[in-house]
Amino acid sequence: MKRLTTTLLFIAMLTFAKGGPIGSWTSYLAYGDITEIVPVDKMVYVLSSKGLFSYNTNDHSVETYDKMNTLSDCNISHIAYCKAAKRLVIVYENHNIDLLDDKGNVVNISDYYNKSMTVDKTINSIKTSGTFAFVATNFGILKINVAEAEITATYNLGRKVKEAIIFGNHIYAACEEGIIKGNTNDNLLDKSNWTNESNIQVDHLFDFGGKLLAANNGNIYCKDGDEWKLIQQYAFNSCNISGDKLLFVQDHGVMVLNSINDITFIQQENITFKTAAYDNKNHCFWSNQDNGKLCSFALDDNNEVALQTTDINPDGPKYNYFGVLKYVDNTLFTCGGGFDSAAELFRKAVTQTYSNDQWTIYEDDLKDIVGNRFEDMTCLDIDPKDPKHVFVGGRTGLYEYMDGKFVKHYNPDNSPLGYALDSESKNYVLTLGIKFDKQGNLWCLNSQALEKSILELKTDGTWEDHHKKNLMEDTRSLGNMRGMILDSRGLLWFVNNHWDTPSFYCFDPSNSAMNHYTTFVNEDGTRLEPTGVRCVAEDKDGNIWIGTSVGPVMLPANDIDNGSNSVLQQIKVPRNDGTNFADYLLGGADINCIAVDGGNRKWFGTNGNGVYLISADNMTQLQHFLSSNSQLLSDNIEAITINDETGEVFFGTDKGLCSYMSDATATSATMNKNTVYAYPNPVKPDFTGLITVTGLTMNADVKIVTANGTLVAEGTSNGGTFTWDGCDDSGKRVASGVYMVQTATSDGKKGTVCKIAIVR
Repeated sequence: MKRLTTTLLFIAMLTFAKGGPIGSWTSYLAYGDITEIVPVDKMVYVLSSKGLFSYNTNDHSVETYDKMNTLSDCNISHIAYCKAAKRLVIVYENHNIDLLDDKGNVVNISDYYNKSMTVDKTINSIKTSGTFAFVATNFGILKINVAEAEITATYNLGRKVKEAIIFGNHIYAACEEGIIKGNTNDNLLDKSNWTNESNIQVDHLFDFGGKLLAANNGNIYCKDGDEWKLIQQYAFNSCNISGDKLLFVQDHGVMVLNSINDITFIQQENITFKTAAYDNKNHCFWSNQDNGKLCSFALDDNNEVALQTTDINPDGPKYNYFGVLKYVDNTLFTCGGGFDSAAELFRKAVTQTYSNDQWTIYEDDLKDIVGNRFEDMTCLDIDPKDPKHVFVGGRTGLYEYMDGKFVKHYNPDNSPLGYALDSESKNYVLTLGIKFDKQGNLWCLNSQALEKSILELKTDGTWEDHHKKNLMEDTRSLGNMRGMILDSRGLLWFVNNHWDTPSFYCFDPSNSAMNHYTTFVNEDGTRLEPTGVRCVAEDKDGNIWIGTSVGPVMLPANDIDNGSNSVLQQIKVPRNDGTNFADYLLGGADINCIAVDGGNRKWFGTNGNGVYLISADNMTQLQHFLSSNSQLLSDNIEAITINDETGEVFFGTDKGLCSYMSDATATSATMNKNTVYAYPNPVKPDFTGLITVTGLTMNADVKIVTANGTLVAEGTSNGGTFTWDGCDDSGKRVASGVYMVQTATSDGKKGTVCKIAIVR
């Protein structure tokens, strides 16, 4: 018994450590596309895949900065270091601004983000001078006092400014029409005080070695009195002043200006430079490797590249595309999505999995192998007989993988799949929905194809055509058939998320019967007019939920046999304000995805309005997570899946992947000493979160009592989980001691007892 207790305690502590406490958030972001590098003393700050990480050259540690642990927002567009204020200036795509100091503290400047303006607020670049940062925008310039963390001036110039710097007693701005300048002694809020400096069209300005330089992609100029002289011609992809050098970066080389008259050319054919920086302290260059990771190099006596440090990168996915999520066999399976109008087109078609704290990237960039574009994968499923066997489908057909390695591409040349459109292009073989049945047969939806709609790939490798006329529109199948699920009755459900025929369908594989739902009339006789039908899900009671552009509707389990004549329900939630009025559950919300947790609660992901958590009885809104009131990365939710063992809920957003540790898990069939345990255990004095009891049956009754039997807390489980805040029924924290957890099933049968040790 002592050995068993020790084992259970270890499992509980491990689960708590891996999953985090209930209510905690975690991000899973990519860092594989380096665009800006800023060396600062021992630190190297790196902007990669719109996220931020740093590398410490002293202890070789890598640290990430994101909305979960440090920053105010996500999707960074530019970074720049202000040496005088000892702060990194961070600007985001949504115009928010953070200042990160050397100790990891962040100050947010939200004035520009919150300010309503009729002009285009897009930020193009940042340049620092003294304690100030000059932020170039599509309407003018922001001047930020970085030390005081405030915007001190907004120069609305009525023109797009690509870059702005201070040189002498003037501010110079590179505009589409040429270079303009303003004397800092004048009132520069008045745009008439800005004058034309030159008609040369440049993108970049530099104060380099006491001289004013300007550059576009090919020409570099130096101001000499009233003239701008062409001093060098060099095509480049990016450029920056770094340390005491000016760097111009192209694909396989870097032109380094040590001074105006001292130039070093670096050529390296086996490295594709995207950006580069020079580190004065460590006397080396920093750049990206071909695999997207950070590296450093020096130059030998022949100016050849000598790599020093390589493969610096936080572990993470390759891309921040997560339009499809599934959690199976202790593994998170993902692919990018991107085909339909609710998402971004032409996303990289990478498949990525996460298990045991490590990411695995499936064989990628297959366009040269398959002979067509490799983009926009909108569906994924895992073979129930072998979790290493995975199929992915999307805009260019069906792809088969085994243990992360590409096996086969199915298209009209080697399968019954049909082309979309009339061009017979392999870039348009729309296999947007797939699902394995329990026998291991794969069901495929083929959109916009001639006389093709639903196909079955059998376990022996043969195909069977189950084409249905009610899946046709004119001569071709429906435009966007997707979201296929297999319910508890063995029925296949899917939607057509297309404006021409927004609808959903039920297919019975046992007899090939098809029910179609093309009109939406609720129990009040009100006709709904959705422009899109996004998703379908089944709850624990067998009800079918459909996410539409005008809110969720439900097909009750006892009405499914009525087929297409079934009445759809919009759940009515009483207002409880003394009237008899009620509101439809999430009426008008654009529901993009639905997941049901172990407690039969519904998680609704929306287009533009975050995530809703609704109670098991559908009557109560338990949570509404937005990017503004939580650590959710974005309000545009593309996919949701749940780890039922831990309760971790994963959200695929248009800005990346994050998760929330919920308080509901899958239920146990029985409650016994091998399944029921509490964590953290023991509860230490500094712990202020929720204590979790897991391994419970559905709607289990739970009582927390003292060693002498005094009741201190009680409640009902959410799925297989019960949480306790460590307080008694009067809200006071309980004293140190050992507390008993007594459980009983919903029909009154006693369960097991476990113990919780609390140390105050």
